[in-house]
Parts: sequence; structure tokens; C-alpha cells
Amino acid sequence: MKDKIARTLIYLLLGLLACHIKMLGCYPFVAVIFGACYLNEENRRLCVPFSYLWMVLFLPIAALFRYGVTFLVWMVVLAIFWHMHILVRRMGQTSLLGMILVAITYGGRVMTATQTMTFPYGILPVLEGLLVAGGAYFTCRGMDLLEEVWHSMQKKTGTRVLPLQAREYSRAMSGLAQSMEALVRPKEGEAGMGFVAMQQELRGRICGDCGRYETCLAQGSAMSLAMEQLFAQAEKGQKIDPVLQEKIGRQCERAEPLIREALGIFERTELNLAWYRRLCEHREMIAGQIDAMAYVMEDCMEADRLCDDKERWLLAKIRFHLREVGLRVWNLHFYRRKNGTCRILMELAARAGVCMTSKEVLAIIETCTGQTLMMVEQNRSIVGRERADYVFVTRPKLECTYGVAKMLQRGQTISGDSFGTRRLEQGVFVMALSDGMGSGRQAHEESDTVVSLFLQFAEAGFTIDMALRLMNAAMIFGAEAERFSTLDACLVDEYTGIVDCYKVGAHVSFVRHKRRTEVIEADSLPMGASASLEALPFRSYLEAGDYLVLVTDGVLEYLQVEDAVEMLRQLIEELADTDAVTFARKIIERVLLFTGGTAADDMTVLVLKALER
Repeated sequence: MKDKIARTLIYLLLGLLACHIKMLGCYPFVAVIFGACYLNEENRRLCVPFSYLWMVLFLPIAALFRYGVTFLVWMVVLAIFWHMHILVRRMGQTSLLGMILVAITYGGRVMTATQTMTFPYGILPVLEGLLVAGGAYFTCRGMDLLEEVWHSMQKKTGTRVLPLQAREYSRAMSGLAQSMEALVRPKEGEAGMGFVAMQQELRGRICGDCGRYETCLAQGSAMSLAMEQLFAQAEKGQKIDPVLQEKIGRQCERAEPLIREALGIFERTELNLAWYRRLCEHREMIAGQIDAMAYVMEDCMEADRLCDDKERWLLAKIRFHLREVGLRVWNLHFYRRKNGTCRILMELAARAGVCMTSKEVLAIIETCTGQTLMMVEQNRSIVGRERADYVFVTRPKLECTYGVAKMLQRGQTISGDSFGTRRLEQGVFVMALSDGMGSGRQAHEESDTVVSLFLQFAEAGFTIDMALRLMNAAMIFGAEAERFSTLDACLVDEYTGIVDCYKVGAHVSFVRHKRRTEVIEADSLPMGASASLEALPFRSYLEAGDYLVLVTDGVLEYLQVEDAVEMLRQLIEELADTDAVTFARKIIERVLLFTGGTAADDMTVLVLKALER
């Protein structure tokens, strides 16, 4: 708001100054500044009345009448054009201002006959009109450039980015996470009381008044070995051997209360140890969250770079051309992303009487930048009267399409499998498949929650490793009972073709190239099964025409063949090239030939096909 007021004051000051610049009896800069300010819609409401005020105060009567009528006629003509949906570009608008000024000047001289139409007076109005038309046009361009410079200066002075301090915070949090992880990995002997500690407790409870304690439970003695066997059987959950009881009875007169108390001490020790292990798991998850926050801070340091100060002329050019076609522009920014591509953000609204599609806006921006761009999916298709956000990014070389085929478990009405896809602004296509524990509605709700959470984290810009750890912690802390879900996630960079596959308890996946088919396998626990979750990505590469196939365990477990994975790999390799939907459907149809046409478990096949843009 303050910068807008400051710019308006500058324009008003220029209008005031123009009223004091006289050239051969004319005041052409009054018309230049008025035309430029009027075409810049943000300053129109204040500049028009103040321009007339300056003219009334400082111009002669004849000049006041000539410029005042010219401006009034020009504004009325432009309003008529806009009302009739006739698009007049900026050069045409300023040229119209110059022609109206020339016409009114000649008309006024003819009516008043104050000067003869001899040189230089005959050519002077034409020269003034050319100066006004050209001056107003280039002043508009200069104002757009000045506005971009102003915005970039405001961002520089108002931004408080402390990269070194943020990096130090990240390192400190990483160190804290490592310290907590060291605390949750004690030796097993330190976690429990140990055999010696249990013997000490027995001495205090049963053997304290016995004079033979030192020799009875001495290391290597028959009684000590018998007690070790007793604790070993209790640890394995076995029933106490009567022979062992008889052996202890021969060594101790108080064998019965001794065994009973020893088993009680052991149960309490095991219970404490179980709680301690649970506490260690929670500490480990908290350490993971702290480490994840460190990753977030480190990742923010490598975020997309704002390049408005380096691209001032380009942004001014874009703003100018969009205003020429009747659009209003706010918050125009240019970002350079990590992979070298660009991202252009802006808010747009159409002026009254103007209707334009996003594709037409895209063509204008491509002309200004000289690059091949594309719109993100969130863009509106039509630029309306209301302000809305529009994002344009460098066009990738690949376009990912997907198809899915499902088969419900026999007797079920809803599948326990869930899937989802997203195309992110970074040019990454995300695809996720989850198999819930069991089948039916509950399994579907669990798998759907996993997929939805993962896609939300991906859209928010979290790294995949961080997202998986946060989701795993949420499922462990929030679950009332042990319920697990698998997750098979793939991220395809449409600029490079690199694909990263993350498997959390998921089954195999396949990448079909033109000459071979890769099998992606991983051995990991499902989501929510363990506090420590490690899912290393499998990296591959996609070219135009390649397929990525994700399947749930129901597709392979009931094929009744010796090597189900190899059979499915050959099946995928033999299928004809087609679209992703048909490809997924044909896989299900071929699999059902091996299962007798029925599904003993939910079957889901999710296929991604890479196409050339």
C-alpha cells in the first residue's frame, strides 16, 4: 500500500512539473503524463482529477480548454471502444490521443482564426501530436519498468533471509536428533535389570536372613545355574520344568516361595523392559521428527530463487503486453527453479468488456520470454473480472498419463486398495498405490488415508523421506490397534525422465522399456509397523513410450505358478503398445486367466505411460 501511494505521488508531481514546461507555446508533456497515467489503471482515479486541477491552476485559458477537451474526448472514445469489446492496443490508444489533440488544435484555430496556417504554425500541431503519441507510449513502458524496479527494491529491503543462521539451526537440530537416537540404542543388559540385579532383589526379599546366600548363589554354583535355567524358561514362556523345581528344592529349604518370588521379579522386569522399549521407540520417532525439521530448513535454503531483480525488463515487458490486451496484472514474479527451469506467477483480472483465455495469455508470455511454457492444472481456463492466480512453467519434454484397473475380492463391495496421482508445479508427476490391511471398507479407509496424506505432503513440497517418516509416526501414535498399510509411491521428473520408486511394504513393480522390462523389488515393513522406517528409492529412467506398472499383492499371490513375478514380467513385456488405461485392463484380464476368473484378494493395477509432449 505504501509503495502504491509513493508511486502515485511521483506521477502527480510529474503532472505538476509538466504544467510548467512550455515548448513553442504548447504544453505537450501535460498530455504525455496524462495519457501514461490514465492507461496505468492503478493511478487513474487520482491522476485524472489532479491533472485537471493542475491545468486549472497553472495553464493559460486557451491551453486549458484545448487539453481539457482533448482528454475528455479521448476518454469517451476509449470507453466506447471498451464497451463495444473493440480491442485497441497501447500504441493505438496513444496514437488516438495524439490525433484528437491535432484535430482539436486545428479546429480551434479555424474557429477563432487567431493564427494563420503558415509554417511553422501549420505543422506545429502535427509535431505536437506525434510527440504526445510517442511520448505517452514510451512513458507507459518506462512506468512498467519503474514499477518492476520498485517491486524488486522493496523485496530486497524487506526480505530478511538469514541463510547462514538457518543453516546453523539446521545443523544444531540434526545434532540434537543424533543425540536422541544414541539414547534410544542402549545395550540390552542396561535396558533391563539383569540376572545379577534380580538375584540382589531375591536376597532382599527371601534370602536376606539365610546365612548360606553367598555360597548358594555364588557364580557357577549349582543353585546359580538352576536359577538361570528358571529365568530362561520364563523368558521363553515355557512351563517350569518339575525336574528343575525338584533340583531347586534340594538346594534350598524355602524353594516354593523362592520360585514364586523369582517369577514375580522376572515378570516385573519384563514389563518394565517392554515399557522401556516402547519409550525408546517414541524417542526414536521424536528424533526422526526433529531430523525432519532440520531437513525442512536445509531444503528451504535450496528453494526456488526469486529473480525479479535480474529479470526486470522481462517482467516489465510481460506486464506491458498483458495490459495492452486489456488485462490487469498484480504480483508478477519470476522464479528460477533448482533444475534450471523457470516459473512465472501473477494475478490477473480482465477489464470490463474483455474476454481472454489462459491459452492466449500463455502465447503472450511465450512471445515475451522466448521460451516454451505451459500452464499448471490449477489455472483457470478463462481470465475473468475477479483476481485469480495464474502460474506458467517451462514445458517438460515428457507428459505422464495413467490408467487403473481393479478387481474386487470375491464377496466384497468395496476395494481395500487406494491410489492417487498429482502433477506438481515442479514438473514432477506423483503416483501412489496403497493396500490396506484386510479387505472391505475399513481397509479402504486406511489405504485412502495413507495415499491422501502422501499426496498432501508431496504437494506441500516435503521430501519423500521426510513425508514417509511423518506419516509412519502419525500412524503409530494415532492408531488404537495395530493396523498397517503398504505404500508404493513413484515420482517421475517430466523434464529429465528420472523416476524414483519408494516401497513401504509394497509388492514388486515393473518398468517396461522398449527392449527390456525391469523388476523393482524391496524388502520393508508396511506403514505403521515399526518406529524406524527406511525406504531407499529405486531409481530408473523413462523415455517416451515407456510404462511404469504398480500392482498390489492380490495380483501375484494367487497365480498358481512357480515364479509369479517372472510370469507377470513376461506378460507385461509381451503386451502390445497402447494407452495406459487399456494396458492396465489387459494385465488384469491376463492375470484372471490364471485364477479362474475370480479374485481371492483385491487386485489393483496402476499404469503410468510416458508420452512425448
